[in-house]
Amino acid sequence: MARGRSTRQAPNIAVDPLDAYSTWDIRIAKWFLYSIIISSAILVLGTWGWILDTLIKTGKLDLFTNLHIGLQIAIIAAAITGHFLLLVLFYTLFRGGILKICRVVFKDKKVAKKWEDFATLRWLIGVTVVGTLFTIFFILVGTIPGFGRAIGQFFVFMFAHLDLWRLIFDFGVFLFMIIGIVFLLFFFWNHGVYYVLKNIKQIEEEIEVDERIKKGQLKNADKKTLQKVYNRDTGRKATYRGQETKGFIEWKKKMLD
Repeated sequence: MARGRSTRQAPNIAVDPLDAYSTWDIRIAKWFLYSIIISSAILVLGTWGWILDTLIKTGKLDLFTNLHIGLQIAIIAAAITGHFLLLVLFYTLFRGGILKICRVVFKDKKVAKKWEDFATLRWLIGVTVVGTLFTIFFILVGTIPGFGRAIGQFFVFMFAHLDLWRLIFDFGVFLFMIIGIVFLLFFFWNHGVYYVLKNIKQIEEEIEVDERIKKGQLKNADKKTLQKVYNRDTGRKATYRGQETKGFIEWKKKMLD
């Protein structure tokens, strides 16, 4: 007697949570994450260079060189290990970091699909967000004494010196600031778009429900009532010389079908 073979089952493939977002959403999230990693590397490089440069200039590097060779190796190994731990952490959190950025900034494809007919409005809202932020910035410059001067002094403090390692460190800090500003722009843009479009859709749905209710009420209405409602809604006469107008006939068909 031949043995029956069990039916094959398709392997259970875990659903990738990133599939809920568009290709562009994932690319932008990756850009943010890569920028953070690069800025962090620049910041770490500037920090170590600044520390070593300061130790050399102040003569305190001799304190390190006078230590036992074993302690010197231990300190260097600890520093290198710490940096490798940071790399492992970045690698581990890379995919999770992309997902978190997508969840904070973007809507998933199912939600975004509902708004795909409003591309022009999306761009208009994006321009509005940028314009609003520029307006607020220049209002602060014009109304708060010393605001513009404080910004100028901040840039002078960061970049007007000639210390190489400190310049690298300050550049890393500046990159983080730029990333933060761009992140906020994307956040306000996307959430502003969906807030406006959500209200537009809600208004459209409310109008549709009102139309259905109105049609239901007019189905049993007499001719005189229909003429009054038509006149009230359109501002036009339902009859002329005792005959129904073309507009009233079409409106009646639409409302009673």
